[in-house]
Amino acid sequence: MLKAVRIFYRQSSSNLFRRFRHTENSSKNDISRTAGLGRDSTFPIVYNFPALSKSPSGLPPVKYAIPEANRYETNVTTLDNGLRVASEKLFGDFCTIGVIVSAGPRFEGKYLSGVSHFLEKLAFMSTNKYESREQIVETLHEVNAICDCQTSRDIIIYALSCRTSGIERVVELLSETIFRPKFLPEEMESAQVAVFNEIDDLKNRRYDPTPILTDMIHAAGYGNKTLGLPKYTPLDNISRIDTSMLRSFMKEFYQPERMVLAGVGIDHQQLVDLGKKYFSISKNDNKNIDQKTIEDNKAIWTGGVIMEERDLSHLSFGADPLPENVHIALGFEAPSHKEEREFVSTCVLSQLLGGGGSFSAGGPGKGLYSRFYLNVLNRHEQIKTAISYNKAFSDSGCLYFHFGGEPTYLRNMVDVAIREIGFLVSERPGSIELARAKKQLQSMLFMNLEQRPVVFEDIARQVLSVGKRQQADYYFNRIERINMDDIYEIARRIFSKPLALAGLGKNINEMRSYAQVSDVIQRQLSSKTRWRIFG
Repeated sequence: MLKAVRIFYRQSSSNLFRRFRHTENSSKNDISRTAGLGRDSTFPIVYNFPALSKSPSGLPPVKYAIPEANRYETNVTTLDNGLRVASEKLFGDFCTIGVIVSAGPRFEGKYLSGVSHFLEKLAFMSTNKYESREQIVETLHEVNAICDCQTSRDIIIYALSCRTSGIERVVELLSETIFRPKFLPEEMESAQVAVFNEIDDLKNRRYDPTPILTDMIHAAGYGNKTLGLPKYTPLDNISRIDTSMLRSFMKEFYQPERMVLAGVGIDHQQLVDLGKKYFSISKNDNKNIDQKTIEDNKAIWTGGVIMEERDLSHLSFGADPLPENVHIALGFEAPSHKEEREFVSTCVLSQLLGGGGSFSAGGPGKGLYSRFYLNVLNRHEQIKTAISYNKAFSDSGCLYFHFGGEPTYLRNMVDVAIREIGFLVSERPGSIELARAKKQLQSMLFMNLEQRPVVFEDIARQVLSVGKRQQADYYFNRIERINMDDIYEIARRIFSKPLALAGLGKNINEMRSYAQVSDVIQRQLSSKTRWRIFG
């Protein structure tokens, strides 16, 4: 072996030496030809690249941003058919355009659950104008565009980002996708496979059960109706959802008065003209149907319990597997985003609780000042996850805690969560931790709005909900005005609501009963019975 290496070295070293001599000689000859290219041009080079000291030729003139005193405002125009068009200028050659529809799982009461999930997977497929998905992809490539469709509990968003030169083709594509999809048999089969694989991944391959637990806590809180209907298609419904059901759902909810055409980085009048050209469908004038739709899909918080016994040991694998955890969620009805001061107070409250995993990327110390880190993860090593979430909708909201830890520590996790609720309803937060929570929330607000797609979604959601958009500094000031009394009052209001309880994992049925947990939480609201945790 060593002999072969020596032979190879002797053969290759001479070749390398000859190459080096050739390169050195070439470099010396090139010195005179490159002497005027820049201050480093006397350094011997092999390749004749242009110098960085000169501007490259053949490129368009550079456009620089010019600071202006006037900020960009959101313009909103309502067309004759009820479609709202909203836009905001933004510097650059790219823009984001899309349509938000007031639809989604909460409106699937008289349909099979999963219709919205299927529509998400079938977005940007073949239409009357585009014969196949490949034609749509070619169109996207021609205007340097990307597309996406996302579904949440109460909305469906179709969005594209592209060069500003391709705006009209993108708006036309949006119109085709929303109003004239074909739903070919092979596309339905592809959607079925995509839906099944996503659910299989969530249940059998993903270590973090947050999406599943979120579905469960909403189902428990809203009694499997409206906002409690599942976001992900139940497995039994995958083969039962067909094109006729999809078209019936779209005919009822894909109406112009339930939509907003929004754009960021585009001239408003241009977007209005394109909206008139490609979204000129007739308005639904039957107000009785609209009122019935509102009444049938009104969110009513009931509270309740959903437990699912499941072995999660197969999600921990490898030479050093992650620990098998059991997960619980405690949820309460929170204010809707239309109750502005209460909604902002709830956001600050959730930020104050904070939380995360016992280990999270980003290095030690990240977020360690929140209560769930200080009081829970720092003091109970058996608890691996403690996070607070706040979901807000047009007529309701849900504040819930996700705790995960060792199965043997299940009952203690519930006790710890109740003690944290007791602290919130018994005393006002300190000035330092409140100021820290407000600053964290304000910084997150501005950080997220640095991304153009996030600005687009913010515009679309606000205009769909209230008909206008408030800028980030408006909510910055609203956050700044929240005081200790606001947090105390909103905490007592939220935790006086009926409890929603969800559990997932091994031996989950050994947890304390719903009646016990609910009773102890209500006792925290009274100074006479507070801190009496299960006797």
